[in-house]
Amino acid sequence: MGALPVTRLTVEEYFAMDATSERPLEYHDGEIFQIVDATPHHARINSNANYSLAKRLEGSPCFCNTNLNIRTTARNYVVPDITIVCGQVILSSESKNSVTNPKLVVEILSPSTADFDHGGKFELYCQLPAFEEYVLIAQDKPKVEVFTKESPVRWILTKYEGLQATIRLESLNLEIPAAEIYAGVEFPPPDPNLT
Repeated sequence: MGALPVTRLTVEEYFAMDATSERPLEYHDGEIFQIVDATPHHARINSNANYSLAKRLEGSPCFCNTNLNIRTTARNYVVPDITIVCGQVILSSESKNSVTNPKLVVEILSPSTADFDHGGKFELYCQLPAFEEYVLIAQDKPKVEVFTKESPVRWILTKYEGLQATIRLESLNLEIPAAEIYAGVEFPPPDPNLT
């Protein structure tokens, strides 16, 4: 007995659903995924990071946005936690609500999405010529990973750990203290059995 066929939705059906949805939706090759509610840690880190970036970008041609729809390919639309676009916004031909030229993307890692954020989602962003930097922020400990584009086939990973670290974003030529991103976030004490 064969498997039942999977019903795939069109991009047009996705946009119709997204327009009436209470939460942002992502579209991956005909399948739709709803963005789940953020945990308090996730929401606090998102707010801190967005504020820190926005204030440093004042007066520049770049701007910050949360939950902006990004067209990565004709069959994939994603909604990162924070997007930075510099210069003119380039919209997708399919929707005036989707951009195609993020310079930097920030994802705050959740247990349910961390693997996809590190792998498949990163590969989707890499399809975009304007994309230069990818920032992954842990919410269970003060740890930030920054992937910086050196060439179309080479990315450099820099890891920052601890609240004393200062995160360098090469594509924007700016730095943000980890303590600013994690302000007000309480972490569980380390497990003494693991030390």
